Amino acid sequence: MIEPISEFQMRQVEAATKHCVEKASQLYGRRFDAITVHFDLKGKCAGMYQVKGRNRRIRYNPWLFAKYFQDSLTDTVPHEVAHYVVDCLYGLRRVKPHGVEWKSVMVDLGAEPKATGSYDLTGIPVRQYAVFAYKCGCRAHQLTSLRHKKILQRRAQYRCQFCHGFLVADIADSA
Repeated sequence: MIEPISEFQMRQVEAATKHCVEKASQLYGRRFDAITVHFDLKGKCAGMYQVKGRNRRIRYNPWLFAKYFQDSLTDTVPHEVAHYVVDCLYGLRRVKPHGVEWKSVMVDLGAEPKATGSYDLTGIPVRQYAVFAYKCGCRAHQLTSLRHKKILQRRAQYRCQFCHGFLVADIADSA
């Protein structure tokens, strides 16, 4: 298992984030407030820009940063700052997450405007989801708790992509 980044590296990431925000302020001729940074993200996402009410923050994955530190500084930090800048300039509801505006900000920040990274997740803690056993006429299926709940509430039915039979709970595997 990989260890998350050190306190020193966290300060480096925070400084890089602050630098990107300041650079955007100079580029666009307006002041963008400093944004709160958290290192609490897990799984396959390297970073996430999040808005809850009036609170904005950037969340980073300390395990992915540990495994790909330099790539994360040059790619993930400007990626998330670009989301923040686009939100401040245009609002989130008016633009696509990785649309023209976001790509333009990425280029202005000197970063490649790519929407996702492809990382080897070996040694990275990944969130575990509950799955439920279902079957059709040809094979076994694993459904998420959300789909399982919809079936139980009779709000949805799902079919197999191969035999097109309806999926039914596999009582033998669910025990």
